[in-house]
Amino acid sequence: MKKAVIAALTIILGASMLFAQTTMRTSLRDASFEGSVSGFGVLPATDPYLSQVTVKDALPATMVDWVLVELRSSVSGATVASAVGCLLSDGSVTDTTGLAGLTFEGLESSASYYIVVKHRNHLSIMSATAVQIDETNGTPEFDFTAGSAYSTGDQGLAQKLVGSEYAMYAGDGDDNDAIQTADKSLFWDIQAGLSGYRPADFDLNGFVQTNDNSAFYQYNVGKASQVPAQ
Repeated sequence: MKKAVIAALTIILGASMLFAQTTMRTSLRDASFEGSVSGFGVLPATDPYLSQVTVKDALPATMVDWVLVELRSSVSGATVASAVGCLLSDGSVTDTTGLAGLTFEGLESSASYYIVVKHRNHLSIMSATAVQIDETNGTPEFDFTAGSAYSTGDQGLAQKLVGSEYAMYAGDGDDNDAIQTADKSLFWDIQAGLSGYRPADFDLNGFVQTNDNSAFYQYNVGKASQVPAQ
């Protein structure tokens, strides 16, 4: 058994694209309106997935949001390790320092793992191939923006092409890995006009507005994650 680090995982959230294809907005981290906290904006100090990572001083300055990364030994196998990370505006996923990669405990030597990435209102993705985590240098690299997510068919089922880069689909307000009517009726319809860290804030700008519905939910409704059930 070993401890290993994924130090160069790259993903982008389709709803947070702002300028160049690999630059995402940091509005949640930079928020200065009512309810925001210096050094955090409206991002929570404790991760929203496992509630295991808590930051006391500040989150990375270029942080977009929290993400959950899981490792599987087979396509539909059980999760063998998981870690919560900070997604930065350049697409990299780091620990809470913004500098180091994610550490996973209890991995088998010389084994390869499928990498699953989850976000609270985007469809989950998984690497198309198993990736070997090298315990000697701890720096394997996997780039989801190249359209390298697992899919049962066309790549467009798993990821959204934004310019020349592939991104995760936005609009999954209830985080059930399917963008359906309930994501609008139970989340956007109710939260429209509100600010803060909201599930229906699909573009991650800190406000639930018409754009979250018209530019993201309506374009992506009917999509479902291609990550196989366990």
